[in-house]
Amino acid sequence: MNLTDFYFLCAFAVILVIYYLVPGKCQWGVILVSSIAYYLLSGHPVLILYPVMSVVICYASTRFITENEEPKKKKAALIITIILLLAVLITLKYLRFINVSELLIPLGLSYYTFTLIGYVTDVYNGITEPQGNMLKLLAFGMYFPALVSGPIMQYREISKTFYDRHEFDLKELTYGFQRMLWGFFKKLVIADRLNDVVSVMFADPNTFSGRNVFWAILLFTIQLYSDFSGLMDIVLGISQCLGITLPENFKLPFWAPTVSEYWRRWHVTLGAWFREYVFYPMLRTKAFAGLQTTLKNRLGKKSGKQLSTFAAMFVLWLTVGLWHGGKLTYVLGSGLLHWLFIVLEESFKDPFARLWNRMKVDPDSTWLKCVRVVRTFLLVNLGNAFFRSASVPAAFKMLKSGFRNLGSETIMPWLVRNLLEGMSERGIRAVSDSTILSLNYIDLGIMTFGILVMLVISIIKAKTGTDVRDRIARHNIAFRYALWMAFLFFVILTANYGPEYSSAEFIYQGF
Repeated sequence: MNLTDFYFLCAFAVILVIYYLVPGKCQWGVILVSSIAYYLLSGHPVLILYPVMSVVICYASTRFITENEEPKKKKAALIITIILLLAVLITLKYLRFINVSELLIPLGLSYYTFTLIGYVTDVYNGITEPQGNMLKLLAFGMYFPALVSGPIMQYREISKTFYDRHEFDLKELTYGFQRMLWGFFKKLVIADRLNDVVSVMFADPNTFSGRNVFWAILLFTIQLYSDFSGLMDIVLGISQCLGITLPENFKLPFWAPTVSEYWRRWHVTLGAWFREYVFYPMLRTKAFAGLQTTLKNRLGKKSGKQLSTFAAMFVLWLTVGLWHGGKLTYVLGSGLLHWLFIVLEESFKDPFARLWNRMKVDPDSTWLKCVRVVRTFLLVNLGNAFFRSASVPAAFKMLKSGFRNLGSETIMPWLVRNLLEGMSERGIRAVSDSTILSLNYIDLGIMTFGILVMLVISIIKAKTGTDVRDRIARHNIAFRYALWMAFLFFVILTANYGPEYSSAEFIYQGF
């Protein structure tokens, strides 16, 4: 069952009613039952044993850690727990990439595993108190909206709002529905249409040479963002309806001036998890401490520290790439290429600072910031070319074909010319009958309009730093209800939706 399914929305309406009718101390029980039901309806029922056993292991481990006074035994319990959880994750995740049946893959495997590892580690470090009720921990570990694609939750941050009594709040419920609607707009109006276009263009890039190749890559980047951030809007909207605050997973990533900043804005919870539980602990190990000392002695304090950090970052980004899957395209497209970009940024930071100083250029000037944002966006697109391609050779072949026939006709004039030719032959019916890139011109127009709306909202948020919902809420009730109802009907009318419709699977659901 997908979060965009018609029947899921019907079920969620029932869950909301029950959630606010039961006593506050029982609301977490509604979440637990809903999560179990969602899991059973979303795949093979036997697979529920994986998250349940993971929670049982973490519950037993944290009990042992808190009740035992010997540091060595505590550490051993932590290490054994992490090994057990990662063993299941790695085994099942990589079996999938050697064509073993999808039924072997539990829903949300990566997300609940990382969430539980973070929980056990925080208990070991004394950052959070262990949950004494195993069923409550199961409700947290199997929280149904976050099972599909995160965000990766930290128990210490959400445990209070997760288990507290939640009174019915019309404003929070309204804001939650509004955010869900925005997510549906991104997914069903934009991403699903882009999926059809991008699939055609990546299937045979030789058909689209020159600048059209770069259009394909750009459209995939927009698809990936609208698909994944749209899902997060739905997840956070559902949680807000339930009175639960989850961490934001996107913070205007395409406005980032550097690749490192981009990753602090894109899939925020994944980056935070890797930094806290992989990168910083790795830097504190004897191996990297020794490497840093050796490099400092040979190259100087600054260079030695920087190079040892780059080495640790290499391991980190290799791990990030592997997390996305066992394909080399993922390892490069979402891992090592980004490591290379960040290394180059850090290496040339001081030389460029000196250059701007000599040229008497303000490094914080608006035009230079715009250049940095565009540069970062282009580098991200380069990584996505590998991420989306069937193989690394296919990605190189596609990029190579992009630099051929750069002066050839681009997609937009081509679309307009085909439209005009079709209209001259069949009249206005050509607008709905003609199919270009697997979509008719009406769908292409809706998709383009949707992208422009998403861009405008992004610009408003970047400039003002405020939630658009808050800005709309300042207007009188007639205006805001008319606006939201118009938006709702626009999504209903332009999204292929209903009981028999099945949305394209969320891209990050596979990770």
